[in-house]
Amino acid sequence: MKKILLLFSAVLMVSWLFSQSLELYYEGELLDHMDEITFSAQPDSGMLTIDTLDVKNLSNTVIDVMCVKEVIEKIDGTVNIFCWGSQCYPPNVDTSGTATTIEVQAVSYEFSGEYSPYGLTGTTKVKYTFYDVTNPDDNVAVIVNYEASDPNSVNESAELYKLSKAYPNPANNTVSVDYDLRDIPNARIAFFNLLGSKVSEIELSKSVGTLTISTADFTEGIYFYSLLIENEASQTQKLIVRH
Repeated sequence: MKKILLLFSAVLMVSWLFSQSLELYYEGELLDHMDEITFSAQPDSGMLTIDTLDVKNLSNTVIDVMCVKEVIEKIDGTVNIFCWGSQCYPPNVDTSGTATTIEVQAVSYEFSGEYSPYGLTGTTKVKYTFYDVTNPDDNVAVIVNYEASDPNSVNESAELYKLSKAYPNPANNTVSVDYDLRDIPNARIAFFNLLGSKVSEIELSKSVGTLTISTADFTEGIYFYSLLIENEASQTQKLIVRH
């Protein structure tokens, strides 16, 4: 009986593998179903963002893919959100409102998971599942451990300057970002598209203020903006443009 059960389990696993149309890649490396990724940072380091998790359509048909967030363990007082496609969802939303279409043998780079520890230590564990709208059993998942540790550490960079989340986000014609540089000179904010191409760069003439720029000429999609200190990106956040 034991051998029969083992054989049956193996058949189920093989059937599952051959029925799947989706793969996950993290920083270009293929993940197994239910692999775990750990992000470690100091509790005062600001928002932790995983934006190098990509979804590939292995099939020979176009697939509409949904994303589901499941919080397995959570540190009270922390906040986690996720973005899928052109939409970011607040902490109380677990399933994407719309699906992202992935073409045949194509890769979608339109996911990000964001976690704000707000100075609290500990690990929040979140599972992200991606599934075919027409066949929810055709899915692949990853578990992300957002780990904030070392309570006695102090993030000196966070004390020196601050960069807010963009608002409104998604943006239509304009977007604003608050910043506090203290006395750091030669700072700029640069905007990049998903391919890493710079689409805009603005020098900051004041140490504290609000930068507002036009996004009317930005094509719809996902962008990243970075605070550049001496040509080095010190902080990076996500922006979605939707006209």
